[in-house]
Amino acid sequence: MKISKRRVEYSHLGGNLRLVSMTDEERKELAKQHNTEKWAISPNLYFVEFSSFNRNYRGYGIRNVNGGIEFINPLYMKNPITLDNKGYVFVAHSKDDSNKHCCLFWEFTDYLAYLSIQKKHFLNLPKDCDCFIMSDVRNFIPMVVDTDDYENIYMFFPNNDTGYTIAKTIQNRNFKHVHDCSLLYAANETLHDFVHAYLEEVNK
Repeated sequence: MKISKRRVEYSHLGGNLRLVSMTDEERKELAKQHNTEKWAISPNLYFVEFSSFNRNYRGYGIRNVNGGIEFINPLYMKNPITLDNKGYVFVAHSKDDSNKHCCLFWEFTDYLAYLSIQKKHFLNLPKDCDCFIMSDVRNFIPMVVDTDDYENIYMFFPNNDTGYTIAKTIQNRNFKHVHDCSLLYAANETLHDFVHAYLEEVNK
């Protein structure tokens, strides 16, 4: 195990890492943990099981472009960790390469929050976009390079110094095509925090 400035990484798990497809009931339970509906849980999510230092772990995650897994168990973790290879996550809206709009997220929990908003329609957000999840500052350059050709880039980064720096850097690089959406959840640090607080309030 190695600890970076941003997040914990478990490297070289090899055969200890197992991805399991979710049943409908498991998706329903996971959605309950996120205070959303089961159809807002991305089909790209898997249950993930692994062992490290004689301990077994189970949660859920999504594959990044380098074959690693962004993993979280919301019952005892606030932020995801990276299993095996680091890399950004790419979720294509469609199988062809014609999409000219993309959304950029910091963590995949923010991506799940975005899906929840799309289903419940309590914010007007961009639709039908390819999605990039940075996960770690070291994935910044490859992610930004791969988004250069999009006509519209919608950013959902945290309302903190790290998020402001990332957003400003992207705006300076491609200012005509970039839209900063962080003002939509200005009272919260992340999009995930905003959605969780909003749904808790309306479900009282």
